[in-house]
Amino acid sequence: MSCTVFALPYALAWIIGSVVVGAIQSRDEVGGLDTDIDLKSLNNIQAPCEDVTVITDKHFIEKSFETAFMDKDILVKTLEEHGVSGILEDEFGRITGKVDNYALLFEKMEADKPYFLRISCQNTDNAEEKLGDLSSEYALNVQEEAYLNIVDKLKENNMQIEDEEVMDDNTIVLTVNLD
Repeated sequence: MSCTVFALPYALAWIIGSVVVGAIQSRDEVGGLDTDIDLKSLNNIQAPCEDVTVITDKHFIEKSFETAFMDKDILVKTLEEHGVSGILEDEFGRITGKVDNYALLFEKMEADKPYFLRISCQNTDNAEEKLGDLSSEYALNVQEEAYLNIVDKLKENNMQIEDEEVMDDNTIVLTVNLD
């Protein structure tokens, strides 16, 4: 497993730029279209919401992981079940979403390879634990999908399940009557 950490000064510049643009637009709406920027007034700007977290490049990390996730539909189902919001797929097949303090980006480099996850979070968050949670849930969804496919194939071939047992490790044992 490898881990890559990037310092993102661009994120800090983007946040500061957004605040400055918002302040200028607010001032223009209230005080007209004065083109001179009063820097002292920018320092006294009140944020539009109460819960503001300033993320500096010291506190923001991005980690990359190779996953076992192969199937897009099962991945999206897993993300939805895990409470990931804003799940979107772009024109390149990348899947993005956000959960808690984590920004997730899944992408496949090749069609027959698993998804690669880039997770962005504050350095106090545990990205490995979040990946572990998603991997466990994904494995259960893959098992469920495989089980349903097997049951459908048995029905198509006029076979009946004689006995079904779920073991302690969540392994499913099917006994099929071949008569």
